[in-house]
Amino acid sequence: TWTASGTGCSGTTCGTISSTGLYTAPAKVPSPATVTITATSVSDPTKSASANLTIVAPAGATYYLAPAAEGGNDSNSGLSPDAPWLTPRHAVNCGDVILAAASSTYLPSSFAQTNWGSVTCATGNNVIWLKCAIFDTCKISSTSSAGMWIDKSYWGVEGWEVATTSSASDGTCFLVRPNLKTPEELHHIIFANDICNGASQGGIEAINDGSLGVDYFAVIGNIIYDAAQGSPTCNSGISIYQPVQSDSLPGTHIYVAGNFSYRNFDANPCNGGAPTDGEGLILDTFNGTQGSGVPYGAQAVVDNNILVANGKAGFGTGGNSSGSIYSNIYVRHNTLWGNNGDANQDSLWCGELALQAATTTQVFQNLAITNSATGCGGHPIYAFFVEGMTTGDVIYQNWGYSSSGNNTGSYGISGFSYGPNNIFGVNPLLANPAVPDAPHCNGYGSVPACMAAVVADFTPTNPVAAGYGYQTPSSNPVYDVLFPQWLCNVNLPSGLVTMGCLSSSPNVTGMGVKAN
Repeated sequence: TWTASGTGCSGTTCGTISSTGLYTAPAKVPSPATVTITATSVSDPTKSASANLTIVAPAGATYYLAPAAEGGNDSNSGLSPDAPWLTPRHAVNCGDVILAAASSTYLPSSFAQTNWGSVTCATGNNVIWLKCAIFDTCKISSTSSAGMWIDKSYWGVEGWEVATTSSASDGTCFLVRPNLKTPEELHHIIFANDICNGASQGGIEAINDGSLGVDYFAVIGNIIYDAAQGSPTCNSGISIYQPVQSDSLPGTHIYVAGNFSYRNFDANPCNGGAPTDGEGLILDTFNGTQGSGVPYGAQAVVDNNILVANGKAGFGTGGNSSGSIYSNIYVRHNTLWGNNGDANQDSLWCGELALQAATTTQVFQNLAITNSATGCGGHPIYAFFVEGMTTGDVIYQNWGYSSSGNNTGSYGISGFSYGPNNIFGVNPLLANPAVPDAPHCNGYGSVPACMAAVVADFTPTNPVAAGYGYQTPSSNPVYDVLFPQWLCNVNLPSGLVTMGCLSSSPNVTGMGVKAN
């Protein structure tokens, strides 16, 4: 008797298997994508054997794209480099790739809202990649608008560099936001191996529009530099603002990992007053109180980022504490140094890693070091700081150091205490901590290769601190319950993060299973 089963499927969604052991994969890749085939003896049902297999989506089509100056035209077929499209506004499928020619003449108008095609995704857990043919050779410079504004689901962007000037009124480098002209909830969006080299209104942002928002959003292995220069609003390097769930499935929906976000300072004034932001990375207003009206309850993970020399906190989260729906947020293996450097701000919320009204947030294996006694308008800078409601918060097994003794701080809370196994007050002895230069990545193969010197500078030389903060990604996959399993299907660029796609159950090698 042959059966097919899996933790991410049931019945025919695991595929079908005949009485002679011929297995047919399901139409949709399950999540997790591992299916177990079991052969059970008919004469003795206590005897059986099993083998695991992984279901993958078939390879898709390849299309080509180029700027108008180099032949890009949406009337072309897009099927060869000699007939490239101008925009991604075409009907495509998950698993496809649009390969963009190396050029510095791309215009933001080609990637504005309404210029993204609808994607058919039979598996529901994949993307089409808009990929630069050679890393960091597809460049967009904007003086008035966002470099890219995605308003359709199932898109991934890989290998691009965007810059917007401080005068750009909507000048986010990479923006995901619903378009109310064609309203829809957005989900399954990836920015991977991209660069924001200066911006007015944020580096990478996901923003709601009313009750429509963004879910299943991944920001992986990017560089964000000096991305909050503009005065119309106060912004940050990476910002996820008021996400809205697209479904209630378990597992990680929002994943921000392997990024380098630094030197993000707000303009003064911004939004008509003193600066309020400038975080390297912020999860903002998950309770939906500023417009969406819908609290976000799915899981979010911030993992293995380097967040240094920003105007406010390296990492901050706030507004996850109203109603009865909360997001479980996990903050792990991040390196934070030299943040809260904006003298124009006046905030008690002053930590390298700062939680503000951040219910059900777990913080562990992070490395946070201050480089100044005061900041935030003259207030003490702490390695770790918490403010407001903290029900369910746990800060444990971290390393925090301030030469001024400001290792931990809190404000306006009661009943909270820092958890077990933290190491506070011991210098991790970073190799050469300094504000990194603007990114110059031409000639490198990826963001991690370009930022290798920065990684080395922020590596602790105190051997006891080696397991804290940023860890160089491994090429060997691991079992990681926090890793979003849908990313195991998307052909993610290698080397950006350690892929957590292994099943928790041991694999059985060999498919030669026979029932007697």
